[in-house]
Amino acid sequence: MKKLASVLVMLGMVSVPASADTYRFSYSKLFTQLKHNIEEGHPDIGVAYFMVSAESGEVCPISRAWMSKEEHYEAFDIPASQALPLPLDNQLRKVNPDVFVETPADRNCDISFQVLVDKPVGKQLTSQQIQGWLPQMDTMMENLGGMFASWFMPKAQGVVLHFAPSVTGAVTSSEGNKYPIDAHQAIIDVNRLGDSTTLTLPDAPIKVSPWLPKNG
Repeated sequence: MKKLASVLVMLGMVSVPASADTYRFSYSKLFTQLKHNIEEGHPDIGVAYFMVSAESGEVCPISRAWMSKEEHYEAFDIPASQALPLPLDNQLRKVNPDVFVETPADRNCDISFQVLVDKPVGKQLTSQQIQGWLPQMDTMMENLGGMFASWFMPKAQGVVLHFAPSVTGAVTSSEGNKYPIDAHQAIIDVNRLGDSTTLTLPDAPIKVSPWLPKNG
């Protein structure tokens, strides 16, 4: 048995001695964060679950994932972002099926949730788009954090563009600035963008998350 992160409190896990580890979770526990996706105030922003390496913080690839309850079984199609594509369904919460996730056996993975842009993002972005996302990201993070989160929660000051491992190079702006892709990510600080800046990406990102400066 592996030690789980705090987000896994009250969630079960079972491992199999093979080339993969299989984790078992309660749908009703995962629903606790998913329910924020239907709240008002952040139409472009959602929250999703990922399996994350406890050592490196990198996303663990999901080889298989499925949900089952007695004779009922449903397999998930895993997107390129490796987000766990759980349906948001109050009836499922009542039925409370088990959710199984399979990851490589050579990694110690925990489940974690992340705030993300919940709309398709292409190879171009504008400063207006990013500026429109930031207050929505703040709203979602405050909702996840609880009643007093606005007192201590840092504000998003930009976005992190996450790319597939094959994508290299940099994001370029219409003003001639370059934002290098490092470890499959490019950080875009909204304070460095003009009011009408257009960003050109080498490929569509697999996900877009808030950027919170470490000294924020």
